[in-house]
Amino acid sequence: MKNKYFIILLISMIVSSSLFALNVDIPTEIPAYRNLTVKLIPAQSEGTISEARFFFYQTGAREPLYSEFMPERDEWIAKVPYTYLTGEELTYFSVMKNTEGTVYRTPQIGTEKVRLIQDITPPTLKLVSPTTFDLVAEEQQLVVFEIEDESALSSFSITIDGQEAIHSGAFGQYLSFLVKPTGQEESVVSVSMKDRYENTSTEEYHFKIGAKKAPVFIADASYQSSIELEYILGLGESEKSLDVPTVFADQNHQLNVSYELGGDTYLKAGPISLQVAASLSDSISVEEIFEAYPNTLLADLQNILNLYNPLNFTNEFDYTGEIARKYENDNRLLLKVSFFDPIITYTFGDQEINFQQETINKLGFRGTALAIDLPFFEMKVGKGLTDLGLYQVAWPKNFLGFQVGVKAKELWYFQTNLSFISALQGRYTSLKQTGATSQIGELYDVLTTPPDQNMVMGLGTGVHTKKFTIDASFSFSLYNQDASTILDANQLASDLESQGGPDLSSYIDYIDTVHAIFPVLDYFLPSNGLIAGIVDKDLWGISYGVDMTVPSLGIEAWVRKTDATFRSLGSSVETDIFTFGVFSEKSVGDFMVRGGYSYDKDTIADILFNDIIALVKPNLLSTSTVSANDISTILHTAQVGFDTPQSKLLGTMSVNYSFAFATNNAEKLAEKAPDSTVETSILTSTKNDITMTHTAELRWRSGQYKLGQVSTNVGAQTKDSYVLQSRIDGVDSDTSFLEYSYALTNSLGFDRYVLSLGFDQAWSTEANSLMTYGYDTALSIKDTFFNTVRLSASLDQAFKSSLEAYRISGGFELDKQFGMFLASASLKAEYYDSLQDNAEDSLTTTLTIKGVFRK
Repeated sequence: MKNKYFIILLISMIVSSSLFALNVDIPTEIPAYRNLTVKLIPAQSEGTISEARFFFYQTGAREPLYSEFMPERDEWIAKVPYTYLTGEELTYFSVMKNTEGTVYRTPQIGTEKVRLIQDITPPTLKLVSPTTFDLVAEEQQLVVFEIEDESALSSFSITIDGQEAIHSGAFGQYLSFLVKPTGQEESVVSVSMKDRYENTSTEEYHFKIGAKKAPVFIADASYQSSIELEYILGLGESEKSLDVPTVFADQNHQLNVSYELGGDTYLKAGPISLQVAASLSDSISVEEIFEAYPNTLLADLQNILNLYNPLNFTNEFDYTGEIARKYENDNRLLLKVSFFDPIITYTFGDQEINFQQETINKLGFRGTALAIDLPFFEMKVGKGLTDLGLYQVAWPKNFLGFQVGVKAKELWYFQTNLSFISALQGRYTSLKQTGATSQIGELYDVLTTPPDQNMVMGLGTGVHTKKFTIDASFSFSLYNQDASTILDANQLASDLESQGGPDLSSYIDYIDTVHAIFPVLDYFLPSNGLIAGIVDKDLWGISYGVDMTVPSLGIEAWVRKTDATFRSLGSSVETDIFTFGVFSEKSVGDFMVRGGYSYDKDTIADILFNDIIALVKPNLLSTSTVSANDISTILHTAQVGFDTPQSKLLGTMSVNYSFAFATNNAEKLAEKAPDSTVETSILTSTKNDITMTHTAELRWRSGQYKLGQVSTNVGAQTKDSYVLQSRIDGVDSDTSFLEYSYALTNSLGFDRYVLSLGFDQAWSTEANSLMTYGYDTALSIKDTFFNTVRLSASLDQAFKSSLEAYRISGGFELDKQFGMFLASASLKAEYYDSLQDNAEDSLTTTLTIKGVFRK
């Protein structure tokens, strides 16, 4: 009886709730590796859908998940990402409510099940870009494959010629990576893949490497323009004082204007290409505009007129009527014509040329250059001005240089180059005048600044393969610091002959013949400075060395020796040093590991006499008396370190350790001393020190932690050293001390506000050392009426037994963009108080206002 009433009650509830069956379009078998799309089709009697949900269970879960049915083109669709389709079956039911509030469910009781089809096919690839298996040498390119697989990849690895591809990624159904092939004929790419169903595959592709195919016709043009007006008010910069009236009375006003206006045009038709670029650019005080202009524009024009014909040396050295350049600018003109680019290229105007790191390295000049680049031969020739010269400041320096070389594709090369850079040019007859002055000397009124000369010769060879590269070079320079007193070559030869010397008349005739064809000597005239340099052995300098790299191991190795007198006005090279070493940095798994050793020795003896001539004629080896000035400092440095992989939670950490052993050759020199006085001066020299230093450094940067609109990150670092001084100024010692330092940083962001905090401390156990503290804070606000507002403040303190000095500084910056116009203002103030010397106290303030228009 009770069961009868229960059944009647259940039927009544079902009828009252109107839970009738719905029509849900879903197959009996669905692939678990694709997103599921479910269509809801209610009967006409079930009314209009107000809302509906598709409920489904994941394996092992007691509570169902659901996806909302959403209207799409007059249909109600629910979508379930494939990542939720786990297990062998999908268990589901659907619920709908119509606009009248009636609820329908399917199935009416319980759930439905459909079978999930698993992926058993390994992934394959299809090349999308480039369309063929061809790559361009020496150019970075993006390679894209389409992943032909029923499910997504869970992992992959790509190697290019045996090296792991660093820049790679999988996005949806596409796998891509960046590659920059070298000069080899073929590049092998291997791709290993695993999908989310553990299906694996490895595919190998062979790409042919060739030269880039340029389009037949190209036309391109661009322009740039900008102007900036800047006002600066400085208070308290001239006098050190804390007296406020004095500070306000010490005012410095500046009003500067900077502008740039120019354009660039490029045309190419078949094998011929033309590039023309020109720009006027300068930064100058408004007060000096009328003094600088049109002076600098006329000087630029005269430069161009004097240099446009590369074979006409007369115009280049004819300064009659030349206007002295009184101000620098950044005006630029470039005309570049190429035939079968880059086989033949002619360039006129402001450009850059590169021969060899020790001779001519990225040298900017205004003039003419011709380059020929063939698969087996290359040549470069450049001529022009490297320094335009300023009134009463510098001589304009003329440059002439060339390089020739042979090569076997990219595998091997040999080149030689010769360059002249001279501040005094022209034949003797055109420069020598009454009073031993020259036209150029009178023009620039150089007075106590003498012109200089530089000749540099270089040789280089190398082997470049996939596994390693080796480059060797030799350089020889002649540098004359004072070329103001020009010698008449004919008169010099006559004087030598009259004093019992050789007859050089035939040689002078030969020089005149060579000069008539190619006037190289205009760049390196004979002078008294040359004679003095030869006598003092400081005219010439030599540098030689070898560099090697092994890319697969991240190894760089080098050895180089350069004496103190080596100098190139076309390159910046560390001189007076002998150095060799090896360094390696390589990724091991997700870690970056590094280590290396280097040897450095200064005060290098003359290489020409002591290394080169001594090999051929040992009796010519320099026999000069040693002194304390010959002591060489020798530094051995070893280092190891590693960086941990980036972690979202823990961030990244960098650990480094280095050992430095500084010693010298004082004891060996003392053995060669001619007497006890010299021996004592060597052994007691301030350069006779021996020091060992152990240094450990730890840096940590956290990940970016976010909670809603709040984000923060933390950084910390410490650098600590143990220093042992076993010899000080020639006296044996056992002095040691520790040096400590650490720093903490924090950045806290909320919405458009960012607060940065920093603290650092440094101290040492060395006697009379300072302990310093630094406190920094900054607040940035973005996207208000102003684009950026920034406030900053800092406090620095120095202690010994008590506070010695402190500095307080602060600043305020803001900027606002109005279309192409940018306005900004900044105010910086600094207060310095020395408790030991009131004369060092100061209060300074700087206000800067800028307006920039750029298009």
